Amino acid sequence: MRRTLIALLALLCLTGAASAGDKVNKGWQQAVLSAIDSFPDHGGYYTGSKPNELFAKTTWRGLHDAYQMTSRDERPRFDPMQAQPSFCSSATYGVIIKALLIWDTKHRIKHAAWVNMKPRVGIADEFNPDGVGQDDGVGFWGRANANGPGLGVLVRELGAGYSFTAYRGAKSERNRETPDERYLNDGEWCAHGIWQRAVPGDLMKIFWNRNESRGSDSGAIIGCNNDKTADQEAGHSVIFMGCEGDTVTYWSSNGPGKHPELMGYSMGRCHKNDIQRVVFTRITRPERFNNARKMAPTDVNAYLRDLNGVRHSSTAEMLYQLGIRD
Repeated sequence: MRRTLIALLALLCLTGAASAGDKVNKGWQQAVLSAIDSFPDHGGYYTGSKPNELFAKTTWRGLHDAYQMTSRDERPRFDPMQAQPSFCSSATYGVIIKALLIWDTKHRIKHAAWVNMKPRVGIADEFNPDGVGQDDGVGFWGRANANGPGLGVLVRELGAGYSFTAYRGAKSERNRETPDERYLNDGEWCAHGIWQRAVPGDLMKIFWNRNESRGSDSGAIIGCNNDKTADQEAGHSVIFMGCEGDTVTYWSSNGPGKHPELMGYSMGRCHKNDIQRVVFTRITRPERFNNARKMAPTDVNAYLRDLNGVRHSSTAEMLYQLGIRD
């Protein structure tokens, strides 16, 4: 509880929606914060496909071991201690699954939905006898693990919530989508209304601003294409925990670094100006995750699939995929 106490107090202090027209399911948001507190500290950050001298197993193996379910079970157990090491999207996926198990005391989410939410990570079991993996955009896990607004698209497909987003603009001329696109100055971006709309427990996709630190306009980019000379998405999948002044606090699996074995599940902080684009996704109807029963493990979202090495997305296309009309 120590990691999320401040965020929980901030959530309990909400007297209504975070902003006019916004909906907040406080019970769900509290379940997310409780789920975070069930995860170990750190545990290692690793995106590799094979065990090595630092990690006896991969993140993929850890997810498989953590999601414990047989054909006889109505729903799974999810053991965060097994989900080590980790990376950012495995962390947010794990929190969603754990939060659903905490929230769903009435068992509104049925067996077939839980089976489809189980990650297929290249390891054979009774649900995945051929040991196939799910690429970006394929099945539930492939959507949760996708580039761009993967979780936002997943939540929209399930009818479980909504997203809201803001964009500082491209700094480089080659990445501007329109001739009049402007890169907001620091004060304008820090004062943007998006920061007041978010509440602790929201899903958050950060697109890092690296213009000043690395001379890269990658924060303007949604997805990755096959052009090695182009800027590519630089993102981070996290759970929003709050803002204090111009500092954003979030939880995820944080890394990489010089000592990845010491990294992993933890709170992170950054300045608002370290973010160039942000997508918040708020789950308001967690019972709609039962719609995952219709999302077969081989079902493909072509938009998310193509953001992994085929093409970039425009802002307008992302808004359409998220169901944002304003």
